[in-house]
Amino acid sequence: MDVYRVIPLRENLWAVSELEKTVLYVINGREKALLLDTGFGLVNLPELVRGLCGEKPVVVVNSHAHPDHNSGNNQFDAVWVGAFDEPESHAAPDEASREQSRAMFFEEFEKAGGTLPPWNPGPAPRVNVLLDGDVIDLGGLALRVIEAPGHTRGSIALFEETLGWLFTGDLILTWEVWGQLETSAALRVYHRSLERLDALRPRVTAVFPAHWDEKNPYGYPSCQLQPEVLSVYAEGTARIVDGRDEGVPYEFWGRLLRCAYFSVGGMVFDPDRIG
Repeated sequence: MDVYRVIPLRENLWAVSELEKTVLYVINGREKALLLDTGFGLVNLPELVRGLCGEKPVVVVNSHAHPDHNSGNNQFDAVWVGAFDEPESHAAPDEASREQSRAMFFEEFEKAGGTLPPWNPGPAPRVNVLLDGDVIDLGGLALRVIEAPGHTRGSIALFEETLGWLFTGDLILTWEVWGQLETSAALRVYHRSLERLDALRPRVTAVFPAHWDEKNPYGYPSCQLQPEVLSVYAEGTARIVDGRDEGVPYEFWGRLLRCAYFSVGGMVFDPDRIG
């Protein structure tokens, strides 16, 4: 079994599926390349990006500050993160987080016969902050930062407006997303972020999420969702915050929460943190 695979999506756009558990994106501009998320850090990411984009500066951005998305930050001199996830971006995962990652992501790969390289997650020496409306110009491709508090309070989306590419991190998936974490925003705030993304729908050609399952029941091509999913999530969370959908019981690491399932994916939430 391979630790990762590279999936060509468009000209100058690739997905990197690590352990078939988390998805990174490489975007190649004329002057710079952009790496969105560094995953578990089990891949030699500088070498991978050079192989796809050549010798040019690389801008490294984290969609949010979770170990399955930023553990490879220490392979780079600097990374860019959403302003409200910056405090969590300066330290390596603690042992509890490492054990959780092993249980959730690594054990299945190893039981299937895969061999993992040494895992040494850590932060970049320099952490820079991205603010809403900032534009990352790669030369010929420009990505606008959209602050989208939800899955984490500092979650961001990136939008390439000319081509209609919307990168949403963990905000939207083909299975239930987690909106109940201690680092999550209140669900009403999450809903507003989803409404804001849904307002872009007429200009969006594809939504690129940070996790993927090739066995998804909707027949979506690798690592990309149809723009309609933005309305599914915005309308689904509206039903929760308005009290029209109470969800069903959902157990999460010993906690009894609720989950509302949508036509695509769904939302895990804490009924005491609707906002």
